[in-house]
Amino acid sequence: MNSTDINARAEQQEIDASARWPVLVFFSQAIAWLVIGGALQLVAAIQLHTPGFLSFLAGCEWFTHGRIAAAASAVLTYGWGFNAGLGVALWLMARLSAAALRHGGWLIVACKAWNITVGLGLLGILMGGTTSFELLEFPRWVTLMLLGAYALMGVWAITTFSVRNTEHVYASQWYVFAAIVFFPWLFALAQTMLFATPTHGAVQAIVHAWYVNGLYGLWFTPLALAAAYYFLPKITGKPIHDYYLAPFGFWWLLATSALAGGSRLIGGPVPAWVPTLGSVANFMLVVAVLIVLKNFFGTLRGNLGALKDSVTLKFIFVSVLGFAAAGVLNFALSLRGVAMNLQFTLIGELRDWTIVYACFATAMFGAAYFIVPRLAGVAWHSSALVKAHFYSTVAGIALLAAVMVYGGVEQGRLLNTTTVGFGEITAALKPWLMLRSVGFMILLTGHLAFAINFFWTACGALTRTGTVAAFRNPPAMAGAAAEGHA
Repeated sequence: MNSTDINARAEQQEIDASARWPVLVFFSQAIAWLVIGGALQLVAAIQLHTPGFLSFLAGCEWFTHGRIAAAASAVLTYGWGFNAGLGVALWLMARLSAAALRHGGWLIVACKAWNITVGLGLLGILMGGTTSFELLEFPRWVTLMLLGAYALMGVWAITTFSVRNTEHVYASQWYVFAAIVFFPWLFALAQTMLFATPTHGAVQAIVHAWYVNGLYGLWFTPLALAAAYYFLPKITGKPIHDYYLAPFGFWWLLATSALAGGSRLIGGPVPAWVPTLGSVANFMLVVAVLIVLKNFFGTLRGNLGALKDSVTLKFIFVSVLGFAAAGVLNFALSLRGVAMNLQFTLIGELRDWTIVYACFATAMFGAAYFIVPRLAGVAWHSSALVKAHFYSTVAGIALLAAVMVYGGVEQGRLLNTTTVGFGEITAALKPWLMLRSVGFMILLTGHLAFAINFFWTACGALTRTGTVAAFRNPPAMAGAAAEGHA
């Protein structure tokens, strides 16, 4: 190893040392919320086809379907999604900026403040304080607390970027910076126009659709792509294929995602131009999808061995496929004929779930498998649990996608048949809902394997001999060992 490589390695160790505790705390909080949210999601799914489930708690309003479903959505979005996203974003920004995270202790305090607020919001929902707006289920009294905690966390990524020691700005940094900046704008504006000084009538539906689509397209998707653009060349050792297209794809994605919310209101009581603009934006979004696919698969061509050997790259591969699938679903549901038949079925749910889980969550899983060993100084404790997590994720995604597509088409057909009563539709949908619950159960199994392996690895790193030295100067770990294969 020459002096340049030694210096680069020393710099990476210094950066990882500064990010070690903040990022591991973010991951620990994220994984805890992932398990809690996954369990709540499974309970809510079972209640749809087995109303008597949890009958022994029938007298407790906390466990009614409406509250459980809202709690699951909020916890998975703001508990799992934001902790995982910020943990990966901060590490990526530090690495690519060649700058250490400063004052990490305050970042941990901000993380704890965010998660205490999420916990209070969860209790508020279960106690009946939820709202009627999707992804804004938390009671109004936690809003300012969330914004304050987010500001304390997000400022670290912006500060790290501003003091970067590199001249070049990479694609992953564009996407991280965009996500960090867009969320407070989306959240504050939605809270103001829906709750603080509420608009009236159809304007509320427009604002809400814009927020939901913005959260999916301007927070979850950019962070997933940031991970893809970093780990693909990092693991394959090849530069991004046709990288000159990446800036165009970035700006195109942001512009179209910001305008596409109206497509969720096709057939609704809103001005015709609102859903039309949203539909056109979704049609144009296909260009960004094609650019990302060209960048990714062009780089992967001839490097399938890396895909076989790296669990991180396997998850990133699934994430990019999820991104493409979400683009296809957005395009399909922007066609008026398709939307009129399917937008209120399981396929509408599949579109959003594909972005949040098949695209975003899988990218965060892949990132965690790469980052954690480099921060903890040890390889993942169990390669069997790594494999269990990956195959559970793939099996769960495949099952849920098939169930929601076939069940959604059947549901749409029955809803548009005037001679079929609602009770008959419910009965016909029951087998699909049961399979949907099985899919969520498989995913929860993978979440548990991931959680056990993470905390097992963390505890092993803390209790092993020479813990302090290992955490200060983690050993160089190549490929498979670092990602849990050894």
